[in-house]
Amino acid sequence: MSTTYSPELLDELAQFVSDLITQNDYPGFEARAFKVGLPDRFFSASSKLFGAALDHESVFVRLVALRWFEEKPGTIKPFVKAIIDKLSDADEYVRAEALHALEKYHTPTSGNALSCAELLLDKSTLVRKASAKALAKMLPRVNEGSAKELEDVKKTNLERVHKLLMDAYSDNDVLVRQKVEKAMRKSGSFERA
Repeated sequence: MSTTYSPELLDELAQFVSDLITQNDYPGFEARAFKVGLPDRFFSASSKLFGAALDHESVFVRLVALRWFEEKPGTIKPFVKAIIDKLSDADEYVRAEALHALEKYHTPTSGNALSCAELLLDKSTLVRKASAKALAKMLPRVNEGSAKELEDVKKTNLERVHKLLMDAYSDNDVLVRQKVEKAMRKSGSFERA
């Protein structure tokens, strides 16, 4: 089988995921939390397959696509905008997985960090934790300046990220607060506070 993208391969991936979720379904099973192991024909497929899967109607296929990008962070760059779009998905697991994928991105911009930081205000504790964790990983790379961006834009975005972190420091969930503290420490935000 070819590892290039085709709509048929996306349909096969969707069917595989659907079948696997159905086979493993039992009372109390949270299918969205299930980490699907992909056969090699899908895992080694083109990133275009998983880029297309980001917009699939099935939440499970979108989750598989985001988790694939987590496993292969070198393939994220052409799909950063599509992954950032998933930060506003209706499903909390999709938002959290989009954050996990972005935290693995090698050259995040301050705009990427700001998009993640805005989810520190999310109603879901799962998403707020993922946001703080992603920021702890991203902000040191943003501060290194590995991505090219205008300094004034970077400064403005990082100031907004810092404010969101400071506000989240009083979150009602202790794990969110711990992850926020780590993000602030790793980014140097405590020195500015």
